[in-house]
Amino acid sequence: MREEQMKDVFETYGYGDVYSRFQTPLYVTGLLDEVEEEDLEDFFDNIELTKEVFFDEFRFWFQYFSTAQRYK
Repeated sequence: MREEQMKDVFETYGYGDVYSRFQTPLYVTGLLDEVEEEDLEDFFDNIELTKEVFFDEFRFWFQYFSTAQRYK
């Protein structure tokens, strides 16, 4: 997923500030590079995060959710 797509999805779900904090870690780790926009939207539709979430927590829950979706 491109950077502007990530930003749009985060902002749409009210996590614009979180994206600002995660922009560099997302780039460095490539966590969402091969993820479809719909998959990130599905994550935010099903998982509620606090605005103070740490990147490692986000990464854990996103990977957990993605893995669980594969085994549905």
